[in-house]
Amino acid sequence: MKIFSSILAGAAMLGMSLSAGAATFATPKNYSIIIVDGAKTSSLISDTREIELAPGQHQIVVFFKGLFKHGGDQIIATASDPIVINIPDIQENDSITFTYPRIRDYSSAQDFADHQTITITNNGESVSKDKASYFILQSDKGFQLDRDFLTELNSLGLLYVSPENTVKQNRNDQKLSSCRDSGFTDCPDTIKSTAEARNTYLQNSEGKSLQSSEGIPMTTEATLPQKPKADAQPAANVPQVNQQMLDGLKSIYNSADPTTRKAFREWLNKN
Repeated sequence: MKIFSSILAGAAMLGMSLSAGAATFATPKNYSIIIVDGAKTSSLISDTREIELAPGQHQIVVFFKGLFKHGGDQIIATASDPIVINIPDIQENDSITFTYPRIRDYSSAQDFADHQTITITNNGESVSKDKASYFILQSDKGFQLDRDFLTELNSLGLLYVSPENTVKQNRNDQKLSSCRDSGFTDCPDTIKSTAEARNTYLQNSEGKSLQSSEGIPMTTEATLPQKPKADAQPAANVPQVNQQMLDGLKSIYNSADPTTRKAFREWLNKN
């Protein structure tokens, strides 16, 4: 039996099992699954590495990140861009994964992260592009710590949202709409903020609303009903810190080798 996340691992310990004959998608070491069919994945303990899929169309976004040897240290190497894998029609008992060139150390890992190439396989055999294909989702702004991959795919008209996830989004939209329309007296006890669950139409580069495979419009924040804005108040002259970006910069700095840290400090002193 295959276990595809720490949550399912716990379920297996309680005697639960995955569906017999179900299709699966798994990542090799140093890759994790971050988006499935228009919804972000999450895990309480560890990254998601394997998922069970129903027959039909799927889109899976994976991300490269791992610890690699650099001298006597272990340093994190991470990609700037995710890989988007599209599977037009997965079948029962399909077992899809991918391979990539062997990585020996931090230097080769970082080289690979900058130029990712993978080979998609099904039950151990390489597949043609009509069975499964991939592309690298690059940003025109270069390296960024706070990229929203769902929004980027939406803006390109390349995001696939499954009928199941569309239904979940619509249900959440209805709850949020009731919350707003009631003057915030009929709101859920908890509201989860997600990039994929927003109460407006997604617009592609041609200005047309995107739709799921069932013809249901997907949503984005761009056209949320807006209340009239009050006169703008002068902002207090207090510097604001982007804590998320600051934490990301600290993490990158701490994961760098001593030589790179020194070069970075010298660059800061000059700028």
